[in-house]
Amino acid sequence: MVGFDREEVARLIRLPKGYVIAMMIAIGKAEKAAYPRGGQLSLEEVLSENHF
Repeated sequence: MVGFDREEVARLIRLPKGYVIAMMIAIGKAEKAAYPRGGQLSLEEVLSENHF
């Protein structure tokens, strides 16, 4: 994510030593509808559960 400062977020949430932030998800309300995306794969094609 552009502009994401891992160290600053870790400080703000008081992340204990030995832990790392692996993922950040942006959540919010859209200002306008997103552009349509073509060629998106189904969830079954990209998600693996309980195995590699």
